[in-house]
Amino acid sequence: MTGWGLAALAVIVFLNTLFIAGLAAALWIIQKKLGELTAKVDPLIARGSDLLGRVEQLAGEVQGKTQKILEQTETLVGRVSEKVDTTTAIAEQTISEPLIGAASVMAGISRGLQALREPDNEKGEAH
Repeated sequence: MTGWGLAALAVIVFLNTLFIAGLAAALWIIQKKLGELTAKVDPLIARGSDLLGRVEQLAGEVQGKTQKILEQTETLVGRVSEKVDTTTAIAEQTISEPLIGAASVMAGISRGLQALREPDNEKGEAH
């Protein structure tokens, strides 16, 4: 190789060395920044995990209480329904029996009055 060839080769090796040194420096800076970022993020992740645990615990408690409320509501609705049915039956019996009696009395009075108004028709038909 000639002197110029060796010089060109030395320049190429020098430039490659600078390029690799620059990459190494950039990677070192990136690694340092990532370390700082990780140091900041780790406590946030831990707090987020704690909060998620609390939320899950509260959700379980709310679900349990909601289930109790639903069961109590179902029981209450059943009791109210029974009372409404009983009250309806009592009211129906209390009201319908006197009305039936009154209707019977009215029918009897009506027939009696009809019989009193038309005595001649019955006598004439009987002859």
